[in-house]
Amino acid sequence: MSRSMRSCVLAAAVVAGVLLLAGCTRLPFAAPELTHQVVLRVPAGTADAVAKQLAHRLDVAGITERSIGTDGDRVAVSYNPPKTGGKDVEVRDDLFQAPGEFTIRPVTAVGAKATASDDCTKGAEACAVTTEEHEVLQLGPVGVGDEDLASAKAVDVQNHWGVRIDFTDGGAAALAALSGKLACEEDPALTRMAILLDGKLLAAPTVQLECGQSLSTSVEISGGFDRAKAEQNAALLGAPLPEGVQIVSSKP
Repeated sequence: MSRSMRSCVLAAAVVAGVLLLAGCTRLPFAAPELTHQVVLRVPAGTADAVAKQLAHRLDVAGITERSIGTDGDRVAVSYNPPKTGGKDVEVRDDLFQAPGEFTIRPVTAVGAKATASDDCTKGAEACAVTTEEHEVLQLGPVGVGDEDLASAKAVDVQNHWGVRIDFTDGGAAALAALSGKLACEEDPALTRMAILLDGKLLAAPTVQLECGQSLSTSVEISGGFDRAKAEQNAALLGAPLPEGVQIVSSKP
């Protein structure tokens, strides 16, 4: 004797915000209304790559209610900002268009007057930055770059938010070489390294190591970040965009 069993075959479709399961039940599906939109112009041929990197940035920044679409040299992002304390978190424009260039440079001098350019983007051989304490730091050539970065994420350590950066094998070797050299500097002012994002100073920590020791696999950046700033900095560091991505419209 043969016996037949009837199973429910699911054919799913979303119609007017309702998920229809053909032959089964009818379940409500409430898609969130997306209230913010940014439209970007991107370099020719990069729309899909930009959309992929933006998806990663938004994930790291905690922006989970979003959609991303491409059309030629345009990328459109619709999203709802994350909330804290019941209020929308401010989402910075640079999250959508900044290259996210990461570099670490040695501090070569500390002085009140800069003698080098203040352009600290990757192509500059030497440059100068000013800290929040109004110190002018002269910086040497890039020792570690964004190609050396494996991942970046926001971390909460003892109620202080920061960004943890993990390096590739090549990046770990580059960081070890740079930090090992700084650890052996006789002038304490020159045992510092500058960590920069798109040429802007994130932190300038002192390498507190004995000569002969070095850092390698990771660093943690702190500097009075709240959670949103830490998450958005981590998002920028972990997903670089090509030069030339620009916001052409946004709302609200």
